[in-house]
Amino acid sequence: MSELKRDIIEFLKVLADQTRLEILDLLYREKSPSSEIQSALNKSQPTISQHLKVLASKNLIIFERIDNVKYYKIKNKGIFKLLVDIKSFVDGINKERLQTISNEDIKDTLL
Repeated sequence: MSELKRDIIEFLKVLADQTRLEILDLLYREKSPSSEIQSALNKSQPTISQHLKVLASKNLIIFERIDNVKYYKIKNKGIFKLLVDIKSFVDGINKERLQTISNEDIKDTLL
């Protein structure tokens, strides 16, 4: 497997976690310290810390220190275009699947 494929797989694994997506969603609105993220998501400090570390390792977030407090923020808002594109793609797949199921139900009813 090529290094590029491995990088893509690792990147997609980062996005495949509900807590990390929730953190990105929170940071979309404004920069926040980990304590606020922890409170908003009702997760433990070690859990939030670990997820922030993973997001930072993939250059999705960065932090700035203000009065000795780390405030996390999105490094590249382009991640949200990618997430919207993924959502649209999944929605299309689901609509297609539902249409297929619906058509099969109609055929079963008629035959």
